Amino acid sequence: MAQAAEPYQATAAVGDSSTCPGAQCHFTFPPVPAGKRLQLTSVSAQLGSVADSLVLEGNGLSYFVTKSHPDLSYLTTLVSLFYEAGSTPTARVFAPDTTKHTSLIITLVGILEKP
Repeated sequence: MAQAAEPYQATAAVGDSSTCPGAQCHFTFPPVPAGKRLQLTSVSAQLGSVADSLVLEGNGLSYFVTKSHPDLSYLTTLVSLFYEAGSTPTARVFAPDTTKHTSLIITLVGILEKP
């Protein structure tokens, strides 16, 4: 009998975008457990007017996700990215305007499965 896939849901936040070193806000999510592969299926983020995009990283990849329109404060999109066991999904937001004090929140949703 095949094992059911396990859900993966994780949120990371930065309370004030103006405090990010070098105008780069970094987000780290829980690592993929041994013996599993993460298929990331969705990403959502609160970016305010600080940024128009974010980059998902980890497992040797960089994947840029953009807002559907620059005037929006949020982004939500479907993705299909894979992270192997032991890798740690991360995200970065470039926030160059230190006069904006925006709370940045990123949520990743996916499925942990046997490779």
